[in-house]
Amino acid sequence: FGATVQMNAGFSTASTLVLLPRFDARQTVALMQREDITVFAGVPTMWWGLLQALTDDIDIERIARNLRVGVSGGASLPVEIIRHVRARLGVQVLEGYGLSETSPAVTFSDPAQEPRPGSIGVPIWGVEVKLVKPDWSEVEDDGTGSAIGEIAVKGHNVMTGYHGRPEATADAIKDGWFRTGDLARRDEDGFYYIVDRAKD
Repeated sequence: FGATVQMNAGFSTASTLVLLPRFDARQTVALMQREDITVFAGVPTMWWGLLQALTDDIDIERIARNLRVGVSGGASLPVEIIRHVRARLGVQVLEGYGLSETSPAVTFSDPAQEPRPGSIGVPIWGVEVKLVKPDWSEVEDDGTGSAIGEIAVKGHNVMTGYHGRPEATADAIKDGWFRTGDLARRDEDGFYYIVDRAKD
């Protein structure tokens, strides 16, 4: 997440990266204020920490004026945190989803559409996503957005297999489709929502 979403994205857009050796909410907020940070990406606990660090001695207005994009990944961001970030910093947090086996992105909030709190977004370019049953058959869309299945992914980002573990590879990949172990539902507009784990 850190390498792909933050460093590689920063390099590809000729952005200035402001780094800390270890996340500390107070230091991060101070840097956001001093360096006029425009994009912040972090896992949900980092967003929670940022909100707690926005104390009276921080120029929240300056941070909000400069911050254009918020990104969250690693786990589902609670809707309440999304609401607080929008209220305090004036930015909508865009959510994504992926795994190490998918290099790591699979879905992301579509920047051209209004984000849907609680959703992990839609498949990124070059990636297909479907919901499958334990026997690999596809979950039928019932039109209500409530049908649940395991997320399966196919695309240029999916690994070729687990090194030296052919049985694990055979269990996880079939005809180019990788089973993620995450259960989700898909709404009528193609946005996905994680609901549980199929395996740990």
